[in-house]
Amino acid sequence: MADQRGLCRQVLQRLAEAGVLDEVVLVGSWCLEGYRDYFGRTTPLTTLRTRDVDFLVPRPQQIHRSVDVSALLRDAGFMADYLPSGLLRFMHPDLIVEFLVPEHGRGTDEPVRLPQLNVNAQALRFLDMLAERTVSVTLEVCVSALLVGGLVRASR
Repeated sequence: MADQRGLCRQVLQRLAEAGVLDEVVLVGSWCLEGYRDYFGRTTPLTTLRTRDVDFLVPRPQQIHRSVDVSALLRDAGFMADYLPSGLLRFMHPDLIVEFLVPEHGRGTDEPVRLPQLNVNAQALRFLDMLAERTVSVTLEVCVSALLVGGLVRASR
């Protein structure tokens, strides 16, 4: 688990340095790392965590930076993995990095292309409510993050 935590923080640091954390929200079990810092805990809030680190892109059409996430993560040991559906995720023996977008309207089974980040994201319903209320927290990787019930929204 220590290797996973370090790797997750390395991913956050790389995304922060590239300015991507201004555009995404960390959702899922890995946001507990932010809550740990937020509540001043020295021990983890839970020992159970999924292997996937999910980043929500709340407003995909408003991404301001162009960053090749694949190149950003490659030298950290992540390999681009295209699923048969066209969804792109980044695989590492210890972690999987995926990008999500809110699904609106009729929805689709097709991934949503995010050319600014050079990724294909999965569209899921009800993700909008995750980004409605936020508070700030500083993580050990020297980036600020915004917490929302069950997620960390990162920004610089």
